[in-house]
Amino acid sequence: MDTNNIYVALNIGSSEITAMAVQKNEEGQLRILGVETGNSEGVRYGEIINPSSASAVVNRLLKLLENRIGRDIGQIYVGLNGRSLKTLKASNGRQLNSGAEVTDVLLHEMISEVKDAKTEQGAIYEVYMQETKVDDEIEPSPIGCLCEKIVANYRVILGKPELKTNIERCIERTGYGLVNTPIQIVTTADALLSNIEKEQGCVLVDFGAHCTSLAIFHHGYLRYLSVIPLGGKNITKDITSLELPETIAEQIKIQFANAIRSTVNPSQRITIKSEIPGMEPKRIPLQTLAMVTEARAGEILDLIFVHIQKSGLAGHLGAGIIITGNASKLQNLDALIQQKTQLPVRIGTHNLHLEDGTNERFYDIRYSPLIGILLSADMDCAYQEEEKAVETGKPEKPQKPAKPPKIKRNNVFNKIGGKVANSLINLFSEEEESSNENKN
Repeated sequence: MDTNNIYVALNIGSSEITAMAVQKNEEGQLRILGVETGNSEGVRYGEIINPSSASAVVNRLLKLLENRIGRDIGQIYVGLNGRSLKTLKASNGRQLNSGAEVTDVLLHEMISEVKDAKTEQGAIYEVYMQETKVDDEIEPSPIGCLCEKIVANYRVILGKPELKTNIERCIERTGYGLVNTPIQIVTTADALLSNIEKEQGCVLVDFGAHCTSLAIFHHGYLRYLSVIPLGGKNITKDITSLELPETIAEQIKIQFANAIRSTVNPSQRITIKSEIPGMEPKRIPLQTLAMVTEARAGEILDLIFVHIQKSGLAGHLGAGIIITGNASKLQNLDALIQQKTQLPVRIGTHNLHLEDGTNERFYDIRYSPLIGILLSADMDCAYQEEEKAVETGKPEKPQKPAKPPKIKRNNVFNKIGGKVANSLINLFSEEEESSNENKN
């Protein structure tokens, strides 16, 4: 590991956009060099809808980050999120000649075929390996096995094509390069969940401003992913029904809101000074505030539970539910989730991935998505000196990195008896396959 490399990531949220630069120590822990945050523009439900507006914010933040860390940035990682993201099940099988060996090349070809498959349900963004069957028997380590048939199962993450193209347009306008757009909820899981939790079965729920994302793991694999188009901003808007401006409602939510009304002292009130001259201060009982908050939080949790049931894994979540995101800071939200689901609940933490001596403000879960992206980053994001123009002596704008050429590999089965193996790719919706979940 090159500890001199700089890695830079961007978290584009509905309420704020944050850029972070880090280095990695010998143990792979992150040394945070700098962070810059600004209000979101051109972003809704976690996805960019106006690349021009979003790019202005991104460009400003990256320039500030460059000044803070004292280095020029050439390229960045950007987390991919949005309410259209979902999972499909897929399988790909090969009928082989007797005694054929399963190789890494074969498995790579099979997963590439799934990535290249066409579906009317959206663009395929990522494909994750699941169990593999060799001659109808589940085999955790198929490479090297001799068999006549292999069938691999996958989880495919897909969404609107605009999710990625709008990120590309946004970053292209800034003049910076784009390294990769990893699925944000999945990388956040890498920052917050242990391998044991993923093995036993767990749900990661990220409560954002406009969306709530959830990812379900079991036996170490990602099994289900979905995005609910409701979040903390909906709670804020509900609080405005108490005749409060949205800015005040947001402050009150952060300071006083509670997810369980019965835990609030009925005699307690908050006094809010009017912004209109001559108007009397408004006094709101905390139980009234909690009643509004609990109703919306309960609605979101009901939808989460619907997705847990839909995944077919409701009875296989030994490690319970892990929550994260700014909206998860709502007082007693974890207790309400436990009441409704009867599952253990904990608040996620990424502290173990930060090197000793890190400023405690970076322990805040608002940074977990960035920590997750940067843990897997492996390409130096610093602007390289050799990219500067030689003729003029002036630095050129960093160009978007060229995509690596596709490597053409000979089909391993061309060599088996002179025959090409059959490849059968099947894509299934979660609804079509949910009844078979526990059979796999």
